[in-house]
Amino acid sequence: MDRREAIKRAALLSGYAISATALSSVWQSCQRDAGPEAEAWEPVFFSPEQGTAVAEISETILPATDTPGAKEVRVHEFVDQFAKDCLTAEEQTQLREGLQQLLADCQSETGKAFIDSSAEERLAFLNKQDADARRILEVNPMLPEEERPVFMKLKWLVLMGYFTSEKVGKEVTAFLPVPGKYEPCAPYEEGQPAWTI
Repeated sequence: MDRREAIKRAALLSGYAISATALSSVWQSCQRDAGPEAEAWEPVFFSPEQGTAVAEISETILPATDTPGAKEVRVHEFVDQFAKDCLTAEEQTQLREGLQQLLADCQSETGKAFIDSSAEERLAFLNKQDADARRILEVNPMLPEEERPVFMKLKWLVLMGYFTSEKVGKEVTAFLPVPGKYEPCAPYEEGQPAWTI
């Protein structure tokens, strides 16, 4: 199983826990195609520098391959809008401060700002963050939400934004427009992509 397939499965597992409020925000923020206006995007929650970093973090997690990358489906815009509209004030503070700390850690560990790093350096840094966060959660799986590593929260938002985007829903995962036929026990064929959530 490759990295993208593992991410897809993780996103599908977490996707079923998405609230109605989150889904509403998802559908509203993911309707536009990437175009010239995407270049003029200004964050509504993050600072401009943080917004740029979120876009690059998203693309590092889900780079363009034979499927669209995170920036192409504008995941950074989703994360920004979701943080503004769906998080509590306390969660917003944790996310904003956690992102700032993540960027500061990159600067101190690598000697470069995240956005100035190469694709390989970005991936190595985020892989280290992911491994560190997983170790923390393995030691204490019942850690309260507010004490969980911010990187995992940011990664979850990136995955949710990606796998609930219209482009990915129609071009990457299997898509059945609504209304459609409900088949609770449809046969599985080898190579069948996961269904759009």
